[in-house]
Amino acid sequence: MLPEQLEQLARLKDPEARSRLIRTLVGEYARSEDHDPNETERELFSRIVLSVFDQLDREARYELVVRLAKTDRIIPDLADRLAQEDYDLSEPVIESSPMISQSALMSLAKSGGNDKRLSVSRRPDLSEEITDTLIARSSRDVVHALLDNLDVPFSVKGTLAILIFANTEATVLAAIARRAIKDEDFLNTQMHVLETNCPLIPPPLRKALETGDLERLAASIEENRRDGDIELDGVLFSRHEASIQIANGELSFDAILRTLFEQERLDAAIWLISRKINLADEVVADTLKSDADGAIMRLMLQTGIHDKTYRDFLKARCDWLDRSTRSIPDLVMRYKAEMKKPRLAGALPAH
Repeated sequence: MLPEQLEQLARLKDPEARSRLIRTLVGEYARSEDHDPNETERELFSRIVLSVFDQLDREARYELVVRLAKTDRIIPDLADRLAQEDYDLSEPVIESSPMISQSALMSLAKSGGNDKRLSVSRRPDLSEEITDTLIARSSRDVVHALLDNLDVPFSVKGTLAILIFANTEATVLAAIARRAIKDEDFLNTQMHVLETNCPLIPPPLRKALETGDLERLAASIEENRRDGDIELDGVLFSRHEASIQIANGELSFDAILRTLFEQERLDAAIWLISRKINLADEVVADTLKSDADGAIMRLMLQTGIHDKTYRDFLKARCDWLDRSTRSIPDLVMRYKAEMKKPRLAGALPAH
């Protein structure tokens, strides 16, 4: 019966007749629990629905979502189209559809509203790239949802970003502690970062990781939450949301570095640069403190940062060392010129 209806629908030319039939077909197709459609039927049904999607009234779209959003009875193209609907219709698809594509999820992470991003953050199948984009682009409730979702993977960049947030926001600090208690892999990541002497780890978290007392840290934040600031082990945390700049819609090395410059965290910037180019922290610090503009430029070229990031770095370095900014335009021009030249492997000696 179903294949015949699909073929009949495909032959209809009148838009109104097609619209009436497809509403009937959606209901029958969705309710045909005794018949598992094969791949051809899924493809045909979904393509036909897509071809007349704009003719469907809200009731038909709603039934389509309610009946099929959490199933594999539709193809990814239709799931992706349903995800573009307003949030009341698209929520079940975004949060639960096994057929929605990773590219559609990335698009939602980049440009969807915060409600759609929140639904994406609750899925069990996110890639590190999507997680990074959500962290970089979303409000903190999405970041908290990601930390609460034990299926979500955190990249090194994502981990550094949430540590930046945790340096000023007690609620993020508590969420990191709670996640580390429940997720051994996440805890191991925090321990690895700790072993590298990363200056981005807030002192209370460092102490909790070293003593194995994460429960006390999470509980103390919950007990002391107020509308204002929170003091933990002599460290003051506010409700301020640290900002992360966006580069190409992703959480990039440049974005994290610029954020550290904005926050005047040169210690953390040196640590990050050192890991990027595999040099000792002391070598990077001594180079950046020197008057050797050429050596500084060669070092920063090895990081691959954009010339705008290099300019921000020079400004931060001038503030750090209390020096004039008059030479920055010329130095940036030199940097841009060097970027256009082919880079030689191993241009910097290993230390």
